[in-house]
Amino acid sequence: MSFRKEEKLKVHKGQLMNLLDWIYQNGGTELYKPRTVSSTYFDNDHWGMFNDSEEGSVPRKKIRVRSYSKEPHAEENTSLETKISSIEGRYKTITQKFNLQNALNYGVFDKNYGVCRARVRINYQRSYYKIFGVRLTIDKNIEYIAINGKSRSPHKIVDTEIAVEIKAPDSVSIEYLNSQFPYERIRFSKYSKAINSIMYNTSVAF
Repeated sequence: MSFRKEEKLKVHKGQLMNLLDWIYQNGGTELYKPRTVSSTYFDNDHWGMFNDSEEGSVPRKKIRVRSYSKEPHAEENTSLETKISSIEGRYKTITQKFNLQNALNYGVFDKNYGVCRARVRINYQRSYYKIFGVRLTIDKNIEYIAINGKSRSPHKIVDTEIAVEIKAPDSVSIEYLNSQFPYERIRFSKYSKAINSIMYNTSVAF
């Protein structure tokens, strides 16, 4: 188990070039080439994970299957991930060997939330950078796609904004991150934004 700090930065799409200039001017480097990230998120019939995320409750979880293509998830390149936010901190578990089709068709069982079924798929393009010794990611071209015909609005919604996040080992202090990254912090979840926009037809703007 490896705890880490995750902070979202308030950077609007129109500020992207300024952000990139700031990264390179401060010695930042690109870690990997941009790639597509695609995750299908699960929740129970009471929307327990969604409600816990909205309320900021701890402990809470997000369960998803993740691959790196907009094509249908395939056994050979998909992992089952559980993101856990606890009083002690945040961490993630990854399972490579699981029955993908059973998960997508019938759901997955969680000891806290019970049976959780596929609810929404989220696609985006992610760029990876390293700056001040921590990782910074930029997500753009974000799509929220309803699953199982439960949408009260269009089947797919495109988020016109970007999502910027810094991820650091738990040993890195909040004071250090605040001093190095002069951006306002925001609290948001792609899963929550997807459910709010697709299921409840609300704005996806920050």
